[in-house]
Amino acid sequence: MNTLIHEIGVIDKQGKKHPVNFKVGLNVVTGKSSTGKSALIEIFDYCFGSGENTIPKGIITTKAAIYYVALAVNGQDMIIARDPVIASKGFFRRVEAFDSKDIDQDYFNTSYFRPLSEFKKHLRTFFLDIDDVDESLVARFNRKFNQKSPTPSVRSFSSFILQHQNLIANKHALFYRFDEKEKRDQAIEHTKIFLGLVDQKFFHLSQEKERIASEVRRLERQKETNKRTSENYKQKVSPVLRQMYALMGFKYEPLSLDKILHHPQDAKERLDGIIVPEKINYNSDASAQLYNQLTLTRNQKNAELRKLQRQVSSINKHIQEEELFVDNVKQFSSPKHAHISTSVCPFCHTKKDSLRQSAERLQQAITKISGNLAQARPMKAKFESSLVDVQRHIDVVSKDLTELNQQIINIEKTNKQIAEQKTLYESIIIQKAKLFAIIDTLNMADDVELEKEIKKIGGQLKKINEALKKYDVQKGLERASAKVNEYMIEIGRHFAFEASYKPINLHFSFETFDLYHLTTENEKIYLRSMGSGANWLYCHITLFLALHKYFVELGDKCSIPSILFLDQPTQVYFPDFSRDNSNSFEEQKSKEENQRTNKDRPIDEDIKAVENLFSQLSIYCNELKRNYGFSPQIIVTDHADNLALSNDEPFDSLVNNNRWRTRGLIHPVEE
Repeated sequence: MNTLIHEIGVIDKQGKKHPVNFKVGLNVVTGKSSTGKSALIEIFDYCFGSGENTIPKGIITTKAAIYYVALAVNGQDMIIARDPVIASKGFFRRVEAFDSKDIDQDYFNTSYFRPLSEFKKHLRTFFLDIDDVDESLVARFNRKFNQKSPTPSVRSFSSFILQHQNLIANKHALFYRFDEKEKRDQAIEHTKIFLGLVDQKFFHLSQEKERIASEVRRLERQKETNKRTSENYKQKVSPVLRQMYALMGFKYEPLSLDKILHHPQDAKERLDGIIVPEKINYNSDASAQLYNQLTLTRNQKNAELRKLQRQVSSINKHIQEEELFVDNVKQFSSPKHAHISTSVCPFCHTKKDSLRQSAERLQQAITKISGNLAQARPMKAKFESSLVDVQRHIDVVSKDLTELNQQIINIEKTNKQIAEQKTLYESIIIQKAKLFAIIDTLNMADDVELEKEIKKIGGQLKKINEALKKYDVQKGLERASAKVNEYMIEIGRHFAFEASYKPINLHFSFETFDLYHLTTENEKIYLRSMGSGANWLYCHITLFLALHKYFVELGDKCSIPSILFLDQPTQVYFPDFSRDNSNSFEEQKSKEENQRTNKDRPIDEDIKAVENLFSQLSIYCNELKRNYGFSPQIIVTDHADNLALSNDEPFDSLVNNNRWRTRGLIHPVEE
């Protein structure tokens, strides 16, 4: 997102304004120690919604009444500010065009202050428009108080734009706020939103996909339930229907069982027209055939049951033998000693030791066998599982036998009634009455309507899946990582990495946020395993320049502000500059040179490295401005000054009157 900081400033308690102005591209604030350079990054962070005021304690915090930042987001100017006295609120004021002259003590009217949470949400709307990032409503429901997942915050942006003094050359950390796991996880999770890979519609589609998929599963379960219910009804209706058809003498089914189950009431009307006296076939042997078939099936089931019962007996015997075997093994102990005397020949008195050797070998064999027996894997569990399976099978077969017996008894009872002078038609009417009584209890769901509903919402699910395909977050993150890696190779070759890491081949992943150097042998050397502060510094610089180049390339698709703060990047070359109290950089450089020994690197070499660093930053900004129409605004706070840049850009133009050797942020510096 094209973002530009116009001004960072402080209104002191006397109402005096202390502004620091910035321009497009590279900006340098240079000066000696304790002038407030590092406070600029903290003031920005505080005004950008930080819940913690980390501005260094001292003259600034003592005198400040208001901290403010004037910035433009895609050409829209605004002022954000914080009053440390009312830390729970943030100031937001939108303006047509920023004019530094308008900013004074009275500008910060209390009516523009709002609760910090509301302030951050309002500020977020200028970078992205999103309200709900839950992909699963079920997961939301399972959270405490049915809370939404945390939505992206402007606070997550700070991880991509702030490189503090203690971070920029750190080998254990790359990103600001990543030491807090929750903030790290949120920033990584929300990156797909920041890079424009997903939008609000994606999350709504994901939620709808989950809801519809759940509905499809419910209907499929209902369909399966109906199927089981249908099978249960078949078991009830089928025997009565078959016997009635057999009594009628039908060789075929005039109305199938499935049709009766699907339309029970309609079936009754149709059966009334079928089960009539004139349609009885008195010469048919259908009833006898049904009886014989049922008897044959019963005999087969009886044989199956006996076989299963024998299996149960056999398995129980194996379980008992297994238990006995385990008890015997536990009681078994091998002999610890073998007492064998040496045999002596009674004639020549020659001693023979072969018996002792045989006894020792026997003892070793016994010990080995006993050990193997003790370690034998028990089989009881497998036998018990087999027993359960067989017993379940017995239950099914027993139930089938009971039903077959009942059907045979019913046929025999009917035949007996007919033999006792009751007419065949009377028996048929009794059977019909039984059938209709069962049909009246049927409560079959309409599977046809169920299929229609499944097909309908299945079509909706297909459309949602098609809509979600265009997002393809996984591939999007992989492409983004590949782009950043490509840029790091180009950017990194301009920095003075140690020889063992040349050519530098840095790789970064938007999925894990890990950074490593890949050697020619495909060995991954992570940042934490690299040596020297210069390598750590250049890894940070290379990565963040590559990231922001990619953000610029994305343009408005990317919501991350095109701002990058680099606080004290040259400290790896001039660690003693933390005590810099000279009135000029040249004076401090001379002090540093006098303190170095012959074993230390010449200061001229470090100056060249520093000049190259600033040169590459300047070249980077100019190239992006030329290629994309805008570049990240890089703000460097450092001690270095009067550097000669390789692209011939005057260093003074980068400093832009922000040289603090005789003054500070709150000026003049009071002793």
